[in-house]
Amino acid sequence: MERRSFITTSLAASVAPSALLAKDRALVKTTWDLIVIGAGTAGIPAAIFASYRGAKVLMIDAATVVGGTLHLAGGEISGAGTRAQAAKGIKDSADIHFDDVMRLSHNNADPIVTRLTVDHAGAMLNWLLDNGLVPLAEHPVTGENAFGPGYSVARYLWGKNNGRDILAVMEQQLAPEIRSGRVTTLLDTKVTALLTSDQGTVNGVRTTTNGVENTYRGRHVILTTGGYAMNPELFQQLIGQPNYVAGSYPTARGDGLGLATSVGAALRGRELHRPGTGSVLTADQYPAKVYARFDTLPSIRAPWEIWVNTAGQRFIAEDKSDSYKLANLLNEQPKFKYAIVFDEAILAASPVGIPGWTKDKMREHFGAHPMFHRADTLDELAAKAGIDAKGLKDTVTAYNAGVGAKSDSMGRQHLPLPIAKAPYYAIIHLGHSATSSVGMVVDQQLRALRANGEPIKGLYAAGEVLGSGATLGNAFVPGMMITPAMTLGRLLGDTLPLRVF
Repeated sequence: MERRSFITTSLAASVAPSALLAKDRALVKTTWDLIVIGAGTAGIPAAIFASYRGAKVLMIDAATVVGGTLHLAGGEISGAGTRAQAAKGIKDSADIHFDDVMRLSHNNADPIVTRLTVDHAGAMLNWLLDNGLVPLAEHPVTGENAFGPGYSVARYLWGKNNGRDILAVMEQQLAPEIRSGRVTTLLDTKVTALLTSDQGTVNGVRTTTNGVENTYRGRHVILTTGGYAMNPELFQQLIGQPNYVAGSYPTARGDGLGLATSVGAALRGRELHRPGTGSVLTADQYPAKVYARFDTLPSIRAPWEIWVNTAGQRFIAEDKSDSYKLANLLNEQPKFKYAIVFDEAILAASPVGIPGWTKDKMREHFGAHPMFHRADTLDELAAKAGIDAKGLKDTVTAYNAGVGAKSDSMGRQHLPLPIAKAPYYAIIHLGHSATSSVGMVVDQQLRALRANGEPIKGLYAAGEVLGSGATLGNAFVPGMMITPAMTLGRLLGDTLPLRVF
């Protein structure tokens, strides 16, 4: 099915965005087996697999089309015991996958959510493969690259069209469930409240569609609303630092977390925020976009520069960094900010630090771009870059002494030149992430939990609303964003009781 015809089908099955019609009033009167809030990576499989079992499903989304972040995502997934592995003679198991995830996440992933994911991920991947997902020819792979280690077994794969390949399979499978009448999509609609019984059971939702308010009742309510990366205010509230980059799906505004906490659900994962290794942004008004990235991995380019925080202090031995270490140290720096500092001699002698750029292009940016600063003195450079001047001068003095003595106080070995020849330069890197580490706490049945561990009856969750930290920790774990979202969404659709009260 072509995408355009699918969207038409979806909208035809949705409540009209104008005044309510008789058909729409019938939807309001229906008691649904499942109400799924979020028609994306986790919500669509929840709806599909519940419908396979004969459930009546209402799937609601604030966007005008289904798919969520799959429209933007790389589409990387991983699972043990897949047909893609079998075709290449690869032996694997859920236990090995679990051990790998915990190792790569430095044991910060939630073992409950991770165990549920790896136990069912293979079946989910096989469903995708059986229904048309075509991995790249060399896949599966371990996922090891310059940015970090990979799996001990090759299980990581994706298609040539990234997340859109996964979405195409799910659209194809969802379309007949919509035509059957078992699944109804309610798009361009915001859920404004969860409804509860006198006993506190979540049993419905309140919505608004183009200003028209309605309520819908159901036996189970599943939150699959994704993250909060597009909500700067909520990001600041949860993480305590600015949200520098608007790089996720427009509806990733954390609405699910607000709904969850309104009925007493607990959140976790602030300490697992991962700001990456930083980027040069387009502007100093945030959120902005990524403009460029300076090579910070010594395996790619040995550092000639020093990196300093807003206090003007180095926080890492630049030639000993890896992406995990740098990201975690950056997490401790004020405003997730650091300046890459060097001088004219280093600019002239060193390899260009931004891939694909020439030295002429680099020079053109100083003074012309808000993240590139040039000055004749370190005091002036510090003022332009928002760095403490005394701290910067003390740091440069200490670093230069280490270069002269060939013994750096932080243990750095690559010491090609001191920073001593004006003009001086600083390029600002700011840490950012398109994922949302904070999310809901759930149990082995994916029931939302209160802070005291008590489940909230009728309320379940899957996907990034659980927090990326639940399956990534504060690291990169190949495929463990889309995989848990789809797998746990499918698990809920496949297992929740369908008896309508």
